Amino acid sequence: MTQAEAEAIYDAGKEAVVAILLKTDERISKLEARLGMNSTNSSKPPSSDNKLTKKSKDKKSNAKASRGGQSGHLGKTLMQREEPDTIEMLRPAVCEACHHNLADQKSSKMIKRQVFDTPSLALTVTEYQSHTLICPCCQHKNSTAFPKGINAPTQYGVNLQSFVGYLSTHQMVPYERISELIEDLFGHQLSKGSIITMLHKIHEGCEKSEAQIKTLLHQGDLLHCDETGMRIKGRLHWMHVASSAALTYYHLSASRGREAMDAMGILSGYRGNAIHDHWSAYKHYDCAHTFCNAHHLRELQGVIDTEQRYWATLMHRLVLRMNKEVNQALIESKTSLSPPLLKELEDQYDTITSDALRLYQKMAPPKGQSRHKQSKGKNLLDRLIRYKTETLRFMYDFRVPFTNNQAERDLRMIKVKEKISGTLASQRGGAYFARIRGYISTVKKQGGRVLEELRNALLGRPFMPRGVVGC
Repeated sequence: MTQAEAEAIYDAGKEAVVAILLKTDERISKLEARLGMNSTNSSKPPSSDNKLTKKSKDKKSNAKASRGGQSGHLGKTLMQREEPDTIEMLRPAVCEACHHNLADQKSSKMIKRQVFDTPSLALTVTEYQSHTLICPCCQHKNSTAFPKGINAPTQYGVNLQSFVGYLSTHQMVPYERISELIEDLFGHQLSKGSIITMLHKIHEGCEKSEAQIKTLLHQGDLLHCDETGMRIKGRLHWMHVASSAALTYYHLSASRGREAMDAMGILSGYRGNAIHDHWSAYKHYDCAHTFCNAHHLRELQGVIDTEQRYWATLMHRLVLRMNKEVNQALIESKTSLSPPLLKELEDQYDTITSDALRLYQKMAPPKGQSRHKQSKGKNLLDRLIRYKTETLRFMYDFRVPFTNNQAERDLRMIKVKEKISGTLASQRGGAYFARIRGYISTVKKQGGRVLEELRNALLGRPFMPRGVVGC
C-alpha cells in the first residue's frame, strides 16, 4: 500500500479505516494459521514438517537409553544347523611335538563353528534343444515341442523376472539402480526395456488375483478408502486405494473425484461400511459411512493451535476418552459399552458442540454487516454436528475402527515409491505398479512370501486371496 492509498482510506472516514483493519487482521490470522500448520494439526504429511521449528508435544525422550537391545528385549541369535550344506574337516596331519602321522587317529574333541553366507551369484543358462527325427518306416517327421513359456531364441527366466519385479515394486528401486544391481550381482547388463517387459508379464500374471481382490472387497463389511497425489510426466494424477486388513486394491487415475471412484468399480453398489475422510466424492455412494477420527483429532489440534478455542480442547479430550473406553472394553472381551456410559459420552459430545455453536453465533457480525468466510474451527464444528452418527459409529459398533489408518498405511508405500524412484514416466508404468503393488500388499497381509508369489504369477498360478479377514 502506498502512502497516497493510505491517506485516501483515512480521508474516507472511520468506517473505511475499520474495514481495512478488519481485513488486514483476518489476512494476518490466516497467514499465522498457515505457518502454524504441520502434520499434528492438519492433513499435511510429516515429510513437510520443519524439524527445526516443530515442537514436540508430550513425547517421551529416549535420549538416556543406551544403544543396542534394551532390557527385556527378546533378541534373536544365529543358531547352528544340525545338517549344514557343506562340512570342512580341519584335522591336524602330524603331531606338532614329535611329527608323528595322525591320519588314522580318532578325535578326542571336536568344536563346530558355522558360517552363514550366500552362494556365489551367476546367471545359469539352460539350452533347450528340440530335435526332429524322421521315422525310417513311414518317413514322418517327429519333433518335440518346447516347454510352455519358452518362446524365443533367448529370454530371461522366471526367477530373474520375479526378482526384478520384487526390486521395482516391493523395494521401490529405480530402473537404473536395478540394472546396476543386476550387473554387480551377476555380471550381466539389463536394459530398461527388458525391465519394463518383465513388469508387463508380472502385471498380466496378477490379473486374476486382482479381480478376486476387487470381488472380496466389494462383498466385505468394512472398506477403507483414501487417495493421494502421484505425478506422471510432471502431471498430477491420483492413486486411489480400497483396502481391508487382508486385501489391497489400487487404482491410478487423472481424476480425484467420483469419476475415478466409479471406474475403480468397488464403491459403486457397495453395501458395507466405508471408512474415509470428509472428501465429498465418497458421500455420493449409498452405503454406511464412517469418518476417520485421526483426521478429526488433527483438525481439532489445529483449531487449538491457531484459534485457541477451548471447545476444541474439550472435544479432543472426549474423542480420545471414547477410544480409550472402547479399547478397554475390547481387552475385557466385551461386545459393547454399557448404556449409561454411552449416554454419558454422547451427552458430553452434544454439550460441547451446542456450547461451541452458541459461541460462534455470538461472534457472528450483526445483520447488515459484511460477513467473512467461516473459520476452520466453525467448519469442523458444523461437520461434527451434521455427521455425528458417522463420527461416533466406532463407539457403538466395535467392528468399526477408530481411524482410517489402514488405508493411510497402504498409501504410504506409494509415497515411498515416489520419494525413492521419482515420478512415474508413463500411464502404462503406473498401471503396472498399481496392480503389482496391490498384489504384493495382499500377499503380505495374508502371510505369503512375496518373491515366491511373484514367481507363481509368472508361471500362471498367481496367489488367490482368501475371504476378508477382519477390517
